[in-house]
Amino acid sequence: MQKIPSKSASKKKTVRDKLSENEAVMTQINNNTRDQAMLGDFPQAIDDAVMDSNESHQEMMMQYLSNPELAKGFARVVFDMLKGQ
Repeated sequence: MQKIPSKSASKKKTVRDKLSENEAVMTQINNNTRDQAMLGDFPQAIDDAVMDSNESHQEMMMQYLSNPELAKGFARVVFDMLKGQ
């Protein structure tokens, strides 16, 4: 799995913070495994959060959108960050 460059740690936090405001997604994360949550609202919510952060995170957005495997890995990292809050 390809990694998003380490300078994106703050970007991950931005996406995490955006997702943490979504009550439906947080309920799904807190009550399900990662695999189960990936079948719910989480995938679309993370797509939306990445797109919403476009201006300050253009490079990350392009990597995320152009590499589905990278996007899956990023989603797993952000899920784990949200689960661990």
